[in-house]
Amino acid sequence: MKKITLIFALGIISFCAQSQSFTATYSFDSVKTTSGLTDPTAVPTATGVTFGSFSATGVSANSTAAGRFSFTGWPMGATNGNDLYSSMTGAASATKYFSVTVTPVAGYAVTLNSITFKAQRSPAGIRTYSVRSDADGYTANLPASISPANTKLSVQTGDIFFWNLDSISSGQNGSTITLSGSSFINSTSAMTFRFFAWNAETTGTFSIDTVKINGTSVVSTSVSDLSELASVSIYPNPSANGLFTVDFRNSTSKTIITVYDIIGNIVFSKELNSGGKQLIDLSNEANGCYFVNVKNDAISSTKKITINK
Repeated sequence: MKKITLIFALGIISFCAQSQSFTATYSFDSVKTTSGLTDPTAVPTATGVTFGSFSATGVSANSTAAGRFSFTGWPMGATNGNDLYSSMTGAASATKYFSVTVTPVAGYAVTLNSITFKAQRSPAGIRTYSVRSDADGYTANLPASISPANTKLSVQTGDIFFWNLDSISSGQNGSTITLSGSSFINSTSAMTFRFFAWNAETTGTFSIDTVKINGTSVVSTSVSDLSELASVSIYPNPSANGLFTVDFRNSTSKTIITVYDIIGNIVFSKELNSGGKQLIDLSNEANGCYFVNVKNDAISSTKKITINK
């Protein structure tokens, strides 16, 4: 029995090791003032993820600077020398933005945690900017913050980044987007983000640089047959409170549900007489990676779950 437990533990450790954290950095090193609307720089790489190139839509034909993504043509609405946010009269345009797409590789699920970037403007450039995603059709600004703190930047109501000082035009770090919710957790679909800017004084610029997309990728199937996995679903995953629901719809026979921790210890086990739904309470367990094995006459499926309180 000890040998079997050891083999299982080694197996699930190997399975968990397939979860890869990544920070994909866009440096824009190859951007020129003649390079057009798409960043020609080689895209970042990470296991289980394909990163698209940044592109610009509805703005000037070329970047105004080399080595960063900088364009003119943003909606106006600011007055030279006025640092009062309430005085801004412009609005974001649905047709003017930077965009990038993150696509999980087949067989992988991707969780995105945050996006950070350096922002910059020319002396007559934009004063406000935001980031949205295709998860809601680019309707709402994603949660914004300044981290680390930077007195030259702030976040206004509605998750709008505000460039506090008109007298400053050098690049500023700290713009941070926090990604949460089901659209960005264990996604197997492409995720597209758009960076909007507005309240320019005249035809000034908005630029981004050193964009970092942070997340994890994990193999979305185990060595079990895909048809077996399709008959078992576990949600929510990750869980913020340690509570999971196991749904095994296609079984009429006795089913045993067993949950193992990373070293193979059993932390939950239950035997059921037929298929259906079963709540797994792991609220007393520590954050981390666990494995649920569902076994009956029809299937034997193991899936990874994560507690993230």
